[in-house]
Order: sequence, then C-alpha cells, then structure tokens
Amino acid sequence: MQKFNDLYDFVDTAVRSRKYPDTTGSSLKVALRLFEAELNEEEQKSIEKLKQNLDQIYQTVVRKNMKEFSASSLATYKSRVVKVLGDFERYGVDPTKMASWSPKLITRARKNAPTSAMPEAAPENTPTAVAVAGTHRIELSLRPDAKDVRFVIIVPQDIQAKESTTIKAVLDSLVKTDK
Repeated sequence: MQKFNDLYDFVDTAVRSRKYPDTTGSSLKVALRLFEAELNEEEQKSIEKLKQNLDQIYQTVVRKNMKEFSASSLATYKSRVVKVLGDFERYGVDPTKMASWSPKLITRARKNAPTSAMPEAAPENTPTAVAVAGTHRIELSLRPDAKDVRFVIIVPQDIQAKESTTIKAVLDSLVKTDK
C-alpha cells in the first residue's frame, strides 16, 4: 500500500532525475505539507484514500488557512497536490516508467520584466493605449478630480467604421441628461 510520505520521495526522485526543476519540486513539497497537516491517520497511510477525500481535505485546508492565503493561492496548492498525485500514479511506482518520462518544459516570462507594450506613466487625464494581441486598450480618466471615474475600452486594431458607430451609439445611450 502506498503512503502519503511516498509522495515526498517521489518528488525528490523526480528532482534528482531532472523530471522537475528544483523550484517546482520545492513548491510541490510545500503544497504537500499544507495538505498533510489536515490528513487523518487513514489518509496518511493510503494514497487511494487521500485521492477519494481530496475535496473534503481541501475544504479543511481552505477553512484553516483562509486568513494566511488567498483563495487563488489555496487553489494553486490543490492543483499542485493533484499534479503530484497524477504524476506519481503514472510514473512513481515503476522505475522504467520514470526513466521514459519526458515532462513538458514551460518557459514563462517574468512578471516584472519591462515590456515595450506598456506605456510610461501617463498624465492623469491623457489616454493610454496598449496594443495586446491585435487589440488596442484605451484607458482615460474622465474626471480629473475623481480617480475612480475611468473609461476603458479594448477594440481590435482593425476596427471597422460600422463597429465604431455602434460603440458611439452605445455610449450615447448611456448618457444621463438633466431635466
């Protein structure tokens, strides 16, 4: 019978055999520790029981950690546990399967890396435009005295005259007139 602690050994083996990068292995083990704290004795002794009760365990993890972590962070931790369980089921028990495992390498851009599409700081009442995947994003502060009153629109770069007319008509219909 496979125990919960076998998952830690699996992650360590996967890191050593370069199936997971070091950082991925560390983040997977953090997620396992977070969930391990909520396991009962039966779930500690049986990965099958853990998989059966994963949703209930997750609810307990959320209740006990909602002040320390955001909902999206807790969901990320759950997805990491699910990933380890899936990979363990596919490759963990059989060394030949582990040897033939070719994980996908995903390269992500850094969040704080400068991008040429992002504008420099613009004055409060001037429009800013950012082209993203064939679109224009235009953001404009409508009232200089109220920072929360903004106009934001995202339109295709090749907007047609008919589409522009439709947008203008929609905006005109929203105007409140004083009587």
